[in-house]
Parts: sequence; structure tokens; C-alpha cells
Amino acid sequence: MDDLDDITGGDEERTHDFRRLLEQLAQSKKPLLREMATAVQDGHLALRQAATSTTYGTELAAPVQTFRNACQKLSPEERDNLASRARQQG
Repeated sequence: MDDLDDITGGDEERTHDFRRLLEQLAQSKKPLLREMATAVQDGHLALRQAATSTTYGTELAAPVQTFRNACQKLSPEERDNLASRARQQG
């Protein structure tokens, strides 16, 4: 996962979060997400390639868009509280 450090700017916490997300995706009920996450974890596919590919990009974009829509409905205080809770669980 060489490109993770590039994507996260070397931020260890963000890199850890991405790795944890990939672990969750590798257990997804959606076969394409499992395949993509495993390929990225095994170093056979760069995360950027996965995100921009027609094969995986659409599958990845749907939950991201749902998440973004939900976040936009939150107040700044609610977003801060959610981020704080996520960091505590991490």
C-alpha cells in the first residue's frame, strides 16, 4: 500500500484509519468491494487506481456519496462530536 502514505500525507492516524477501512471493506457483503480491498491490501492494486477505475470506482462512490450527504446535514458541532467519537474508538 505504497500510495497510502502519499494519500494521507504521511499522517499515521489517517493511514491507520485507511487501513482499518480497507479491513472492513475486505469483509464487505459486496464482492467487488471485498476484491478491491484485498487487492489493495496485498499490493496488487493502488488505492488511487481502485478509486478511479470503472470497475471499483462506482461501487466505492455510492457509499461515499451517501456519507457526504449525511455529513452535509449535520451541524458543525455534530460533525465535531462524530469525529471525536470516531477518534476515541480508533
